[in-house]
Amino acid sequence: MRGRLRMLAVMAALIAAGLSGAGTAAALDLRDLPKTPGPEPCPSKGPGFVRLPGSGGCIRISGRVTAGADLGAGHGVAAAPAVAGRLAIDNRADTDLGEVRTYLRIGTGRR
Repeated sequence: MRGRLRMLAVMAALIAAGLSGAGTAAALDLRDLPKTPGPEPCPSKGPGFVRLPGSGGCIRISGRVTAGADLGAGHGVAAAPAVAGRLAIDNRADTDLGEVRTYLRIGTGRR
């Protein structure tokens, strides 16, 4: 019993020392931070495309997730979960030879 009380006293002392040594937090003025441009819309390539800062290309990232339960999976009581998803990345850039398109689609599941 004395060992527990001593351990609690040591823990309380450590917490008190940590709280007292925290000091005051300095305020951050957001106006002093450098401004970085965000993504700009790229309507010439289609809906959902944005032009990344410092790049001549436009990119669109899309995807979907579906979930459900397969009730006829087996003879047991529990139902088997059915999860499917897809991620698509479409990148388009204008070059001297015309538009170059890079398309990547990764999918799982039955759909």
